[in-house]
Amino acid sequence: MALAAVSFALPGIRREWALTPLGLSTIAAAVSAGQVFGAVVMGWLADHVGRRGVFAATIALSALATGAAGLAPNAWIIGVLIFAVGFGMSGVGPVAASLLSEFAPARIRGQLMAWTQVCWATGWCLIAAGGAAFTAGLGWRWILGLGLLPLVTALLAWKLTPESPRYLLAHGRRAEAQALRGALEQRYGVRLSLPEQQQAKRRASPLDSLRELWGPRLRSRTATLWLTWFVMVAAFNGPIIWLPAMLAASGGSDALAARSSLLIALFMLPGGLLSVLLIDRAGRRPLLLASLGVAALGTFGLAPAGPDLVIILSGGALAGGLLAAWPIMLGYTAELYPTRMRATAAGWAGAVSRSGGIIAPLLLGALLRTWDSSLTFALAVFGGLLLLVVALVALLGEETSGRTLEELSG
Repeated sequence: MALAAVSFALPGIRREWALTPLGLSTIAAAVSAGQVFGAVVMGWLADHVGRRGVFAATIALSALATGAAGLAPNAWIIGVLIFAVGFGMSGVGPVAASLLSEFAPARIRGQLMAWTQVCWATGWCLIAAGGAAFTAGLGWRWILGLGLLPLVTALLAWKLTPESPRYLLAHGRRAEAQALRGALEQRYGVRLSLPEQQQAKRRASPLDSLRELWGPRLRSRTATLWLTWFVMVAAFNGPIIWLPAMLAASGGSDALAARSSLLIALFMLPGGLLSVLLIDRAGRRPLLLASLGVAALGTFGLAPAGPDLVIILSGGALAGGLLAAWPIMLGYTAELYPTRMRATAAGWAGAVSRSGGIIAPLLLGALLRTWDSSLTFALAVFGGLLLLVVALVALLGEETSGRTLEELSG
């Protein structure tokens, strides 16, 4: 909801302060800049002070900063607050993926990860619907105000989410893990396994983890994950997040651009549901190849100067393909590293991916120069990058379906 609120507020922000493409791209890049730093910090904290508290804190920070941005008096203040949105939001992915993967049975772990993206797409569509309604009436400040709603989730997360037993074991807290297993068994009738874990290094810094990620044992996995994440986030933070502003600037009204973007956003839901149905049946690798291929084709057909139906179908292919690939990548990131460094590894992957989110809007702004420039070449760059990672996954991607976290991490 926070990221969608920023996206659908961009046309109004551009109009209120008559921003150039480069000026607007700087604001759009601020959210990714916050994510670069926040992903590493929040992921490291989750590995050292616990999953539960950091999870709630990330949600609260992003929600409060989004709502505050709606009160900003100028573009510079909005940029600072949107940086804070990204800093908080960056922790949700690695921490939530770590929590869920550490609780989920291996046979349905992929499906549960995929459901998180269905919920993600639902939040985006809710803001898209609000954006379409508010743009014509109350304006962009109220759209950012909707970003306060997830604050309720932060309170619920603190109240209801248990700590990960695997995290407790990795920190030598077996008695707490056994007590938590007993409480969950009594409440839900499910007995969690407590497998042995590699012990966490008490004074390990994010840089220590980075050296291990690029060591001989993990280097191939890390390179594949980082480059794929980088390109996926660049495609999202470039063409998709900028789409409302591009459509409005190409001659349509803000309201028309918001409605078109809402239709495109609705393609995210079937993309996420497709992952739910197939991720543990077809396998991670084949589904990832197909999803990224569809997203690449959608990018080549997306240009605001084209017919409306072509724009919607192409944008839908891009959005749906990326959302189908997202849970696979979240699963990969959580599955391929040991518990003692899982959230930190996911945080580093998130930081690298969000650097793609910084570069993408800046690249679009530099290539466009003016709002009436052709987007064909700029969008083709993103399509080519998506095809590049399809080839990379085909060569180096691993299959993780049905295997326990301990098997995968050695």
